[in-house]
Amino acid sequence: MNESKNVRKNVSMMLTGMVIGAALTGGSIAVAVGITAEPTWQPIFVDGQQVEMQAYNIAGHNYVKLRDMGKQVGFNVYWNAGVQIDTGHPYTGIAPAKTEPDKSESHPEVTSPAADVDAMKQDIVDRTNALRKESGIAALTTNDKLMQAAQVRADEMGANTVYSHTRPDGRNFNTVTDCPYMAENIHRIATRYLSQHDVSLAEAAVDGWANSETHLRNIRNERLNAIGVGIAKGVNAAGEESWYCVQLFLYDGCVISQVDTPITNK
Repeated sequence: MNESKNVRKNVSMMLTGMVIGAALTGGSIAVAVGITAEPTWQPIFVDGQQVEMQAYNIAGHNYVKLRDMGKQVGFNVYWNAGVQIDTGHPYTGIAPAKTEPDKSESHPEVTSPAADVDAMKQDIVDRTNALRKESGIAALTTNDKLMQAAQVRADEMGANTVYSHTRPDGRNFNTVTDCPYMAENIHRIATRYLSQHDVSLAEAAVDGWANSETHLRNIRNERLNAIGVGIAKGVNAAGEESWYCVQLFLYDGCVISQVDTPITNK
């Protein structure tokens, strides 16, 4: 070079030399695309210390290879769909190995252990009875058959992406048991909604029903005395992961002895 330079600070020269240095073959005079490069032996200094680097004079300017700079200054240069520069690591000339992201931290898997689902069902029952209490109405009781029937309704909606009081085979919801004297509330909630609004599934479901005149009428119906709750995971019409929530209410004096199995058309 024409004068001593601190290579670490000469960023523009590094980038220009990367382009031209890729065409240089070393040894004697090299020619690429009409550009003549002649070897030069001007002293090169890094942080005040002279270093050995092969240099070339092109059109009155001196250039060194980018990989040689990386070795002397302490940054990595490698090929990965083009020349890549990594100033945070020493020179190896090798592309860093790709590491898989920790999915447990960045995108935790949504799981639904049975105990958690049971707790969510109970939370829905408790919130529903709280609404009845506000109106001076007796609390609803739960029974195994009605809970089972509500779960069948949730499962068949989640499995078939059918959000309706009509079952996947076209029959009415009340055919899920051998006792047709029931009322039903349903709700489909995307998991994205729960995250965006920072609410629990039970809170979102019961709030949704409470803000609907028809659904709230079922919740506050004094002629209904029992409740069953079903929860199942599926997707909505847009393909988003969603929860299907079901409330089944049984009229006073009615009894269920048989529960149907979920209908799956897929």
